[in-house]
Amino acid sequence: MLYWGEGGKTGNWSVRVANSDPAIIRVMMRFFREVCMVSEDKFRAHIHTFENADVQKTEKYWSKISGIHKEQFYRTYIKPSRASLQKRKTLPFGTLDLYVHSTQLFLTIKGWIEKVKELTIKDSP
Repeated sequence: MLYWGEGGKTGNWSVRVANSDPAIIRVMMRFFREVCMVSEDKFRAHIHTFENADVQKTEKYWSKISGIHKEQFYRTYIKPSRASLQKRKTLPFGTLDLYVHSTQLFLTIKGWIEKVKELTIKDSP
């Protein structure tokens, strides 16, 4: 259900979850590894952060949180600091986008979501 709310449901047939909350990233990584049986080499990650961030520290942080090797990260995207100082303080490590490029997994997860809809809201208007 977390994927239903936070995951990508359109686009290039890749499974994608983006968030700044390390707990959500940990839960999704456990889901991908233990339920979906995704092999470690299939994971990719992309960090979005602000220009004042320590990029090496940020990459190390998200690598530790996700368990994805830094070599599997795309180049970090550094946003110009137009955001308020408060936002930069509340997102010191930016956000992490997790990717699994798998049409089969994407369609499987979409199927699970549709089944949950069918079972839970069948009598709704």
